[in-house]
Amino acid sequence: MSPTDSLTSLRADLGPITFSTDTRKLRTKSRDRFAQSPVLRDLLRGRNAEIFIAPRGKDELRTAVAACARHRIPITVRGAGSGQFGQGVPLRGGAVIDVTALVGVIGWHGEPGRRPPTTVRALAGTVVADIDAAIRPSGWELRMHPSTAHQATIGGYIAGGHAGIGSCRWGILRDTGNITALEVMTVEEHPRLIELRGRDVNTVHHAYGANGIITEVELPLAPAWEWHELVVSFPDFAQAARFSVDICRSDGVLTKVVSPHAHPLPQFFPELAGLIPDGESMVLLMAAVQSVPNVEDLVQDNGGRIRYRCLEGKGSYGSPLYEFTWGHSMLRYQRHNDELTGLMALFPQRDLYESIVGIHREFAELGPLHVEMKRIDGGLSCQGSPVFAFESQQHLAATTERLQRAGLFIANSHTPVLGAGGMKPWGPKEDAAKREFDPYGLLAQGKSDDAEDTIATSTALPNSGWSYRLS
Repeated sequence: MSPTDSLTSLRADLGPITFSTDTRKLRTKSRDRFAQSPVLRDLLRGRNAEIFIAPRGKDELRTAVAACARHRIPITVRGAGSGQFGQGVPLRGGAVIDVTALVGVIGWHGEPGRRPPTTVRALAGTVVADIDAAIRPSGWELRMHPSTAHQATIGGYIAGGHAGIGSCRWGILRDTGNITALEVMTVEEHPRLIELRGRDVNTVHHAYGANGIITEVELPLAPAWEWHELVVSFPDFAQAARFSVDICRSDGVLTKVVSPHAHPLPQFFPELAGLIPDGESMVLLMAAVQSVPNVEDLVQDNGGRIRYRCLEGKGSYGSPLYEFTWGHSMLRYQRHNDELTGLMALFPQRDLYESIVGIHREFAELGPLHVEMKRIDGGLSCQGSPVFAFESQQHLAATTERLQRAGLFIANSHTPVLGAGGMKPWGPKEDAAKREFDPYGLLAQGKSDDAEDTIATSTALPNSGWSYRLS
């Protein structure tokens, strides 16, 4: 059967399920935020699905997946399209299946008002911030969330994200205990629902949807403190780095974001620039109200000054403060200069402060340093890189090699290919899940293999990938 005949048969099998083959719709729904990478801007532009499918619930999703399996139509599962690495782009056409109608908090363990809940479970299309809004009356919240919490779906976050707001205390998503359970739909003529728990969740986490369609997510909770946002300045970046390491190593101080930005990066945020004296570096911070006096002490100890403080989401800058951190930082830098870019470097836990300051000084001619503090594998680290103007793929490669020689572990954030990225360990267990859950190899084609030579080759960097044992 020809590809055209297969699509015709697929449409007939969808019945009342909403679908579209409109060119503009396909173009819109085949994109995510890959344009944040100067490498991917042109490379992925024009790679569109041939059909867009929008099931209204799990039963319609099962029908659509079964039809795609029968007719061997490639599938790219889409949430809000807020990913930055091309996770939501169909590299080989086929169907984009939108799961944003699969919404709702299914429930949580524990009875609000009687005993504290321990986990929350939601359908994959539920917006992350909506989950927090539903559970906060119980006095609890998600341990971590992306900076795109008001747009991202929970399924998309688990399938394509790795850390975020809260990671300076709780670690990254793949750290043991940070994902309780995942329900995954297989891609077969008769799709099955599989429940994954324990270490099995990491076979599907951060796999870009290549080895199973996430339909439900269950996550552990943390106390919902009254969070305060603080904008802190330091005359020298070394002081900002010392403060950031010190506060994250003070286990009794409750923080949710610790985000250092070297001068002149604060001036790239028009909403914040007036708060930071020109020439000074900045740390963006979220701390629980009871820890604010400790924050004040540590700021003073390190020669800094708190320039602004407010309740979470109540700042004069118009957005939650976390929307100036993590992936949102580069988005905002690029409003200043769309040629700015960076690399996803992981810093060693040992001598962390010395490593941060050393990179800042050694690479000063390349650009100012931005990192996000986070825990990983039970120890304190951070991720980020100097922010610099993109010149060429060759320049990116040379910078990658330099940073690795300086002791950092580099993941390639300028590729949609998992193996080339180096953030997701992909081994026999992931291969086995792929064969069981996606026996025809229809999911996320080209992202878990190197068969798409033009993509794998043109986005390759000499990166080592991340080490998950950094001490």
